[in-house]
Amino acid sequence: MKRIKIFNIAALIASVMLLGSCSDFLDINHDPNNPSDADPRLILPSGLANTAFVVGGYYHALGSFWTQQYAQAPAASQWADWESYNLTQDDFDRQFILLYSGCQYDYQYIRNKTAETGNWRFYAIATLMQAYTFQVLADLYDQIPFTEALRGTITPPHYDEGELVYDSLLARIDNAMSKDFKAATAEDPSSTDLIFGGNMDDWKAFANTLKLKIYLRYVNVDSNRYETEIKALLAENNFLTKDAKFTSFKEEETGYNPFYNTFVDRLAGNVVANKTIVDSLESKNDPRLGVFFKASAVGSQLKGIATGDNKNHPTETINNYSTPALGKTDPVYFFSKEEVLFLIAEAQARYGTASDAENTYKSAIQASLTSLGLPADAINIDATYPYNGIQSIIEQKWIAQTNKNGIEAFFDYNRTGFPDFFTRSLTSVLSGDQRPKRLYFPSREVNSNPYTPTRVAITVPVWWAK
Repeated sequence: MKRIKIFNIAALIASVMLLGSCSDFLDINHDPNNPSDADPRLILPSGLANTAFVVGGYYHALGSFWTQQYAQAPAASQWADWESYNLTQDDFDRQFILLYSGCQYDYQYIRNKTAETGNWRFYAIATLMQAYTFQVLADLYDQIPFTEALRGTITPPHYDEGELVYDSLLARIDNAMSKDFKAATAEDPSSTDLIFGGNMDDWKAFANTLKLKIYLRYVNVDSNRYETEIKALLAENNFLTKDAKFTSFKEEETGYNPFYNTFVDRLAGNVVANKTIVDSLESKNDPRLGVFFKASAVGSQLKGIATGDNKNHPTETINNYSTPALGKTDPVYFFSKEEVLFLIAEAQARYGTASDAENTYKSAIQASLTSLGLPADAINIDATYPYNGIQSIIEQKWIAQTNKNGIEAFFDYNRTGFPDFFTRSLTSVLSGDQRPKRLYFPSREVNSNPYTPTRVAITVPVWWAK
């Protein structure tokens, strides 16, 4: 098969950033059945870049603020509403539309086009990444356009309940993985698959990992519902053993990591380490603290600020605090190796044996250490972080997600209540110790789609947290 020439990734990321600031041009009711006749090999990188741009940018940042990894810097106010939980329906409107009219549209186009020709490798990759993205959206909004979304003949689309979305995603994943990837019509995706370079064994492991993550969301609703399936996955043991990450960033302004682009380069001086995670790691003499965060410019300290406390330090600036050590070309993680191990450990704790769960838990911590360039034995795990079931698994997963996938840390907190030592925001507009559980439906949807559900308070749990 003739290999296509790879696009300029910097130009691609620049176009994604432009779309992110121009949401008026986007429409979640595009019809992927009638697009310009584009080659799926050229569309796939765009979808992957769009997903990485949102998940690794604003969504990562929000989750990191709401799980007290990051905080608003003194003498700054850009993210003050995030810390006070004073959100509106305009917040994250662009990200919602970018995901639907960006990557989800791209993935749907690929699915439609490749299903016609039997190009099953591209079909599977697009289906899996679309499922991954739909799950993130459902976890943030609970109800989302799904069954009728991305079908231009149905405008505007109705919303579906989150549980229905989940059930449908599992069916789609199984359908995609049942295809014949060795068929003559299944083209080689290696030149445009920016995650695994076209390795379908890795995508099979990605599918199993994604299914496990989805299954574990059901435990608070019906812990027995997918017990058989979880045990089968554990027995098969075909999960990701490497990071699933988007790495195609460049040392130039139009090709930066999305978090770095927005929160470091464009809006410098706004984000510092949160006192909660600094205190937690410092109390254990955890060497990861000095890798997650840069020492303060003033005094060379590893120092954080409490959520909502930034206005109480009028004589200080960002230079007095530690900042996230996340660089221009750092990858966006869809799954890190350590996150996968923590997922497996949780499944073993719930449906397997305590000894297996403990061993995997320790392996996950070691994977977190080595991913940061630290020795696997840099922490005496038994003495420092003794295994204590689900609580210890999720708390260590929260630590490991620092600078990698903040929004997943937020979902884990909503689902399990761990870590249980978060402090109340000093500027919270919510009563008591209430915290956000979701986002408001986006203003673009509220204003243009009559089927958008009525406003739901951000303190109301999504379906799997009830």
